[in-house]
Amino acid sequence: MDIVYRPMHLSDLDGVWRFLETIKEENSQVSLVDIPDKEELKSWLESESLFLYIAECDDLIVGFLRATRGSEVYKRHSAILSIATHPEYRNQGIARELTNTGLEDMKKDGITIARAYIYSDNITSINTVLKLGFTFGGSVLMHHYNDKLKQYVDDLIFHKILRD
Repeated sequence: MDIVYRPMHLSDLDGVWRFLETIKEENSQVSLVDIPDKEELKSWLESESLFLYIAECDDLIVGFLRATRGSEVYKRHSAILSIATHPEYRNQGIARELTNTGLEDMKKDGITIARAYIYSDNITSINTVLKLGFTFGGSVLMHHYNDKLKQYVDDLIFHKILRD
């Protein structure tokens, strides 16, 4: 299985939208499911404050990473990450490789710190960022209500310094 990790292009719009629809259908607990329509996704491509990356396997989008650069002058050094993997391609290291690809590119663009906010019940994502060298930085207690668990979960904050 050959997977290509690269920045998203306009020609990927339909494939990424299908991917996001798949994530929405499974009621995934990631911020990427909040995008209302394809036009919003297209506007992301036009934004200078967003970094968008995909993992592609045989013309199918199997992973998506969005990083948001801080908008204020003193925050332009940071990025907040959101990532998702296609349900049929999970546990194969795709999120890790896609994140590495994005982080290397962002580092070249002057980003010096990346942050990830992960719900405390998302053990897979927590393990992924820890394997990538992220450090736990704190939490927001009872930040999100998980309908499946019928309880509140914390939002854990992780960060990684990107400079050498």
